[in-house]
Amino acid sequence: MRKINLYIGIIILLLGISGNINAQDKMLTKKQEKIITISAFAAKGELDKLKIELNAGLDAELTVNEIKEVLVHLYAYSGFPRSIRGLQTLMSVLDQRKANAINDNWGREASPITDTRDKYERGKKILAELSGVTIQGRPQTGYAAFSPEIETFLKEHLFADIFERDVLTYAQREMVTVSVIAALGGLEPMLSSHMNLSLNVGITPEQLNQLINIIEINVGKKEADAAGTVLKEVLQSKGLNSDFNTSKMGNGIRIEKISFLNRFHNNVVGNLYFPLNYDANKKYAAIIIGHPFGGVKEQTSGLHAQKMAELGYITLAFDASHYGESGGYPRYIESPETRVEDFSAAVDFLSNHKNVKTEAIGVIGICGGGGYSVSAAQIDHRIKAVATISMYDMGRARRQGLGDVITYDQRMKTLDEIGEQRTREFKGESRKDIAAIPTVLSENDTENTKEFFDYYRTPRGGHPNSTTSYSYTSLAPMMNFFPFIQIETISPRPLLFIVGERAVSAYFSEDAYSKAAEPKELYIVPGASHVDLYDRPEYTAVSLSKLDSFFKQYLK
Repeated sequence: MRKINLYIGIIILLLGISGNINAQDKMLTKKQEKIITISAFAAKGELDKLKIELNAGLDAELTVNEIKEVLVHLYAYSGFPRSIRGLQTLMSVLDQRKANAINDNWGREASPITDTRDKYERGKKILAELSGVTIQGRPQTGYAAFSPEIETFLKEHLFADIFERDVLTYAQREMVTVSVIAALGGLEPMLSSHMNLSLNVGITPEQLNQLINIIEINVGKKEADAAGTVLKEVLQSKGLNSDFNTSKMGNGIRIEKISFLNRFHNNVVGNLYFPLNYDANKKYAAIIIGHPFGGVKEQTSGLHAQKMAELGYITLAFDASHYGESGGYPRYIESPETRVEDFSAAVDFLSNHKNVKTEAIGVIGICGGGGYSVSAAQIDHRIKAVATISMYDMGRARRQGLGDVITYDQRMKTLDEIGEQRTREFKGESRKDIAAIPTVLSENDTENTKEFFDYYRTPRGGHPNSTTSYSYTSLAPMMNFFPFIQIETISPRPLLFIVGERAVSAYFSEDAYSKAAEPKELYIVPGASHVDLYDRPEYTAVSLSKLDSFFKQYLK
């Protein structure tokens, strides 16, 4: 009998004064995330979405045979029709990828089963391994006594024929099972049983909670809420922590996991930070922090949310729609209108929070989030003060490149290619993604690229949810984004632009400052580069002090 493989992804993020949050997160790997989405969409019969996730799973280095096993396994929980349609969809995806000269790794095939012992007894033994409980004889109560036939099928076929196969581990098979049952909904007793089995084979409570978040993003809140209730009951029965919404940080800052809907009914997920010595009977000024393009809330926006909370504000760092834990489908697309809307949706949430002064809500936008926050303030008068850090004008950057080096003809050629790609994708061909940050540096990379690489591709700021990849066709709407077109209308509300003295992106803030009306300020941090202001203590100490004095003055 094979040994149980404990498939646990543990990512250590060090944030705090040195730039990362002091926490140890047991994160799902990208391969595990794709197992969940593939299982859910196949079980639901949503084949268009399944096709995208199959491509993403192969790109995440799931082997063809691993995905085949996922689709074969799920038939026991969602039926032959769903399983067969899933396999047929995989076949079409592989044909398309082969036509595009993509050579996928097929991996090893399942070993033949040569065990000749009684199949019922083999299945019973495997279930005992999964559950940690030895089963004596045949059950004499419940459905097994009422229908001995189904009990035989369950042990002989499910736990012997299927679980005995060795391409997937027990943990991976339970991940498939829980994903299918949660996505289908209405099967809470079975879900409870398999969540217990999942914990027994090494899946952590945190990973099960992440699985439910993925179900919420991709399937629906109703299904996720039902699964969340089951998980809480399972964990409480085992005496384990079942509260994933609130946690204490080492410095005493309390964080609450929250979510809210934007105007497009995307579920936006964020972390709400409360000040030291928080008094639930008082009201506080509040600040929304938007992360950089390609980032997530666990990086620099979370750091700034933590630090501003230490200074006395309620702060909210959120994942933009289509990224991180937030909803929005397809995944990893850049929609400037949606990014701007997310800020207003965050204002909606804070405006209805009993401890927030509605007349004292401000915004900090970092890098790409800076341009989006400025655009949001132009149309949302509930935002009373705006500060940006290392702001990027994503529209200008995509139209003209960093340093305005892209010519008009080059831009027109790119738009032609985008149009051709949209035509191909409509016909069912594979989506094309591009990475904002390379995964490997080359000798020809610029100092600016190396600086971003050092943040996003190393433990300094790297996070599994921050792939920095997005759809190629997103370039067109980004080119059509002009965040400073009516920046003067923000006045008389104040604007603060914080830039590093050495930042190659400084001209974005300088341009915005020149167009803005008073009150406004361009604040330069000596010696700092663009990314230095994300997390380097010697520079954030300066910028945080400036942010505090700015918001203390204008969010009275």
